[in-house]
Amino acid sequence: MMAVGFQTIPYTFPGQVPNPDTNQPGIEVSAGDPDLPVIVLLHGTGGDIRDMIDPADAPVAGQNYDYDGAFPPPVTVGWSSYPGFGVWSCCELDPKKPVMSWRDVLSANQFATAAYSQVDPDGFLAPPGSPPPLGPVDELAVVMTELIRHFRDETRFVLLGHSRGGLLIRKFLRDHVKLAERVSTVITLHSPHTGSELANLADTVTAGVTWLQGEIGTLATDALGWLLALAQSDAYLEMAVGSPFLTALAAGEQPLPWINYFTFGGVSVRLTRIRSWVYTPDSAFPRWHTPPFLHRRMVAEVPGISPVANTLPPTIDELTEGRGDLLTADSRDRLSFAMHQTNPINHAEALWHPTIQAQVLNILGVNVPVPPADGVTSFWW
Repeated sequence: MMAVGFQTIPYTFPGQVPNPDTNQPGIEVSAGDPDLPVIVLLHGTGGDIRDMIDPADAPVAGQNYDYDGAFPPPVTVGWSSYPGFGVWSCCELDPKKPVMSWRDVLSANQFATAAYSQVDPDGFLAPPGSPPPLGPVDELAVVMTELIRHFRDETRFVLLGHSRGGLLIRKFLRDHVKLAERVSTVITLHSPHTGSELANLADTVTAGVTWLQGEIGTLATDALGWLLALAQSDAYLEMAVGSPFLTALAAGEQPLPWINYFTFGGVSVRLTRIRSWVYTPDSAFPRWHTPPFLHRRMVAEVPGISPVANTLPPTIDELTEGRGDLLTADSRDRLSFAMHQTNPINHAEALWHPTIQAQVLNILGVNVPVPPADGVTSFWW
């Protein structure tokens, strides 16, 4: 929900999407130190403003499963006349954990932010047609025009984009250089700058999710339905490796000399564990009691299918631990003219993980310690 200190700047664009919380169209702007840059938050494919301001309730970011949290302690069921062994009940995903949005983190450090829901988040950044219809790049130009008008002349802007949001930024900078004169920094989070093979091999992903559905039913859809929808969207077809859009975007592309560029990528496909309640080993042994078997149950991972995303066939880097984040590959999240950071987090975690948030704050000049992410050490290239 919109809090005190936030305001909505209206703008008009064909097909404009209202804020899901307020049902009002416009740019939601948070207050901040006027001497600091304004951070423009741009969500990715299939998302909306909630990815950047309320990720626990967002359509793409809301994968905040507590996959490394401790299991609950064993529970005593009671005495029984027969031994207890095997599965008590199955199955469930890890519970969700609280997360902090990009807007909240930046606001806590005195940065003003601007966020909005983009038109056609599942469609094309460069819509086909002659002449092409207006799309998200044209909308960002309108948004930046309104922000430049709203803030004072000395204000500079940072464009921070997740996934397709990073490609939106690049296309905007190419098409609207004059508006980009007020941009000081570009930061892209897990953006497939040279494409994603997920679109090239959508049938393989579909087969993997279908197999999981046969094993664990609707839990597979709960955990990976968003992945399947994105892989089959027009947006991801546009981002396929070697697509005409990416080829044209890269042709002759040069960094704007007054802008500092940073890219981030992830190398973890951990998403959630599949958990079941099983009898503890001692539930199968008789005791000096009538009835003789004390049944107790505990939580354990389901072998063979947990953790859920790791069971998808690692036929592409995007789905391979140590190389991808479920949707993009770290090697393709880079730009030759940008400083790059690799972290052991998945695609959704780029929207709320404290490690990447601290790294971005340091880029913005806020000296904060960077907590280590689980798995492997984060490193700069």
